Amino acid sequence: MINDLRFAQYFLFTQHSLSTFEKCPLKFKKRYLENLKWENYLGDEVKKRLELGNNFHLLAYRYFQGIDPGLTQDVEGFEELDRWMASLINNFKNDELKKYYPEYKLRMSKGNLRLEANFDLIIIDGDNILVWDWKTHVKDKKDREKDHQLQSIRLKKSLQTMVYLFVLKEQSEILTGRKIQCENIKMHYWQPDPPKILAQINYSEKMHMNFEKELLERIESILQYEYSKFDKTQYAKSCKFCEFNWFCNNERINYSAMEEDEDFLEELDWDDVEELT
Repeated sequence: MINDLRFAQYFLFTQHSLSTFEKCPLKFKKRYLENLKWENYLGDEVKKRLELGNNFHLLAYRYFQGIDPGLTQDVEGFEELDRWMASLINNFKNDELKKYYPEYKLRMSKGNLRLEANFDLIIIDGDNILVWDWKTHVKDKKDREKDHQLQSIRLKKSLQTMVYLFVLKEQSEILTGRKIQCENIKMHYWQPDPPKILAQINYSEKMHMNFEKELLERIESILQYEYSKFDKTQYAKSCKFCEFNWFCNNERINYSAMEEDEDFLEELDWDDVEELT
């Protein structure tokens, strides 16, 4: 069990590390306990997508900091980035009465609840806290509408929502200097092209209590997991995308399947790239 290791006292869980364990405990062990990583395992097309998202986040960060975004035509993906930034600027007008925290990291420790959340944007508007998360992976137009409702439900129930809102409420006093009620916190998932709120979550005290219970249960299950009893047949679904597929199955990564799998791409957020490479 992990309890005997230094990991148990110092590791900060993120949405991605929690999701990794859920998909495959052995993958979690190798990536986070043994610190084994492959820089090139994602493949060229997926890395291009991540780089495009990375650039958008950087441009958005500069915008909310009051800095010239500095987008030039020689940047890879200029046309898309130009559209996305025009959409962002049109939909998010800087207001001097509000405080903006782009690319903001919050950490917390409460017993075994040791969590880290990396926010795309936090806005303080009086007693209200608004969280905005950018989603730049756009499906084909014909699939957008039919998948929108399903995507909204999935985002509302996601680990990202759970981790972000819980950490934000627990650490809200750091941002505001005062205690903020759950009902004054909202989270939005937003795509720039076409501009649309994919999901909005109005936080509540009941949600906060439920999130605390579920996150604690997830973390404790990781700390108590016995890897000697690992059965890879239970987690075979994600093997084809896994950098450890050669270790487990003597098979290479299926890059074509990775690039075509919408669920994999949708879950792969550039904020977690540091954990992947």
